[in-house]
Amino acid sequence: MITGSKLKNWPPMDKGFLFDNDRCVDCKACIAACILENGWTVKPRTVFTFNNERLTYLPVINLSMACNHCEIPVCLDGCPSGAIYRHPGTGAIVVDEAKCLGCKYCIWNCPYDAPKFDENKRVIGKCHLCYNGFSEGRIPACTSACPTGALSFGKLNDIPSIKSFPWLPDKKLKPSLMLTGHAQDKATTVVPADKFEPELKKTTATNNNRKGIWVLVLFTYLITLSVSAVLKSLIDGTFPQPGLFCLSIIIAGLVSLLHLGRKIRAWRAPVNIRRSPLSREIAAFILYSVLSCVAVILRMPGLLLVSSAAGLILLIFIDAVYYFADRSRKIIFHSGQTFLSALIIISFLTNNVLPFLFIALLKLASSFFSMTSLQETMKNFSLRFMRFAILLITGVMLISGRYEINNIVILVFLSGELLDRILFYIDFKPVNINDLIYNNEIIFSNEKKRN
Repeated sequence: MITGSKLKNWPPMDKGFLFDNDRCVDCKACIAACILENGWTVKPRTVFTFNNERLTYLPVINLSMACNHCEIPVCLDGCPSGAIYRHPGTGAIVVDEAKCLGCKYCIWNCPYDAPKFDENKRVIGKCHLCYNGFSEGRIPACTSACPTGALSFGKLNDIPSIKSFPWLPDKKLKPSLMLTGHAQDKATTVVPADKFEPELKKTTATNNNRKGIWVLVLFTYLITLSVSAVLKSLIDGTFPQPGLFCLSIIIAGLVSLLHLGRKIRAWRAPVNIRRSPLSREIAAFILYSVLSCVAVILRMPGLLLVSSAAGLILLIFIDAVYYFADRSRKIIFHSGQTFLSALIIISFLTNNVLPFLFIALLKLASSFFSMTSLQETMKNFSLRFMRFAILLITGVMLISGRYEINNIVILVFLSGELLDRILFYIDFKPVNINDLIYNNEIIFSNEKKRN
């Protein structure tokens, strides 16, 4: 057992991790101590390295980081099940494994790559500051084990502007972390010098936050189609076929469970409805499902109107889940939003040309901007071009009135909306330290080469 040194009366948010990058040698003793002390089956602490490939024209900078126990913990606010909480007395942000769904929403929201999905337990594991030892006067095991004194635990002062860490995420979360050390602008000296310069490689995020993305694509697309069908029926004065309609909602609900680590705990999803966008989405989905199925089965026009409003609110809540994690312009103004997609589907199916034309122009502008402004692989560019072409062709057919809008045309149009939703998830990239390190390596590498 690593006992560490004594600590007295730690006020919440008054003390935290102190890191001196000049002293860190990437020995990973902090990682080993963390795992041994707590018996983790994940690695809550990571030593991030800028210039991990040791390119000779860039400096090598290490940063040992786990959970920063932020003053504004987005992992806690976003957790739908209430599994993440602030421990009273210590201020540590802790995960209650008995409540965790394994939905991985905290992984999206945390820019520091702190929450890790435990493949064995199917829940989230993260640094809890060794809070159980504070009553005995111990400090976190990682800081006790650091042989060079690079990582320590103590009084937090105002965090200085450190030139060495321009790639540190800044989401205004007020992390309990203080960085010290001098800027390292000198290039790396390799002994003996390699004959060939290594290539810059993209760091692979340890959180695997893209897993299960296809499940979410299918779930959100099915809900978009369902809400569109309800609103079309309301406009036409008809009702969807009850069996097929209710079956689609049941399938969507079952699909939504597939990405959870602990599916049996799905009932806890609406628990944190006051703070979590994901909780509000699930609660809205349950309400919409009940109202719409009852309205369609019993053929109640008044309830159909209420379920239509509930469906639109559900789509707003679905989009809000992603805005909470990624507030970049490419997501806020993305053409693959569920609310925008539902509006254009309704306009197309009800042959309302003016609303369709307005929304289509917005979508085309967004798609064109993405095609011309983003650095993309040829595969992604081809998907965007295909989506652009489908919307343009089917839109011309509707607006001109010269062509019959039959089931094949509708199927092609809906496939374009599915493609738009897929592109939404391709573009959905919440702020993450791994991506920022790589992007800054590219920027600094290009600058050094030009000079």
